[in-house]
Amino acid sequence: MVLGQALGIGAMLSVTIISSVILIVLGVIYFAVSLFIIKIASALAGFGNVSAETAVLSAAILSAASLVASGRK
Repeated sequence: MVLGQALGIGAMLSVTIISSVILIVLGVIYFAVSLFIIKIASALAGFGNVSAETAVLSAAILSAASLVASGRK
């Protein structure tokens, strides 16, 4: 009985770890894509000299806002 519960807890823990790693990787990919889109859009809008700090801040705000919005229903 105890061994079955331990295996169930281990399985749940491994699924949680794997899903956390996948979500972190997807978040980094989403951030990189957002950063690329912001740099391209700023160049198309005529703001060719956007600093890297401003672009990263914009991508971070966009990523955080999308994470917060996805958690609300």
